[in-house]
Amino acid sequence: RQKIAQLLLNREALTHIASKLAISTSTVRKLKQYHFQEDYANLPEVLSWDEFSYQKGKLAFIAQDFNTKKIITILDNRRQTTIRNHFFKYSKEARNRVKVVTV
Repeated sequence: RQKIAQLLLNREALTHIASKLAISTSTVRKLKQYHFQEDYANLPEVLSWDEFSYQKGKLAFIAQDFNTKKIITILDNRRQTTIRNHFFKYSKEARNRVKVVTV
């Protein structure tokens, strides 16, 4: 689901996503309507941050658990204010549990 969400953020065609992931287009269509619930109570001890091409000439931000590779969030831009505002949604205790951030 997370990989499909990432590809949908890249504005790729549903048929292209389906063939790339070897799933049916109807599965992609169903998951396109799925809203991912973010858990603002927990953050991993080791967080990995990166950026990727979102649209032509634009970069997006992705955060994931370094150890499990689980995607924590995908933001549509990499501006400091956007990233800061997103992580301020987490409790101070959750933010304090993060020991290392890799970029």
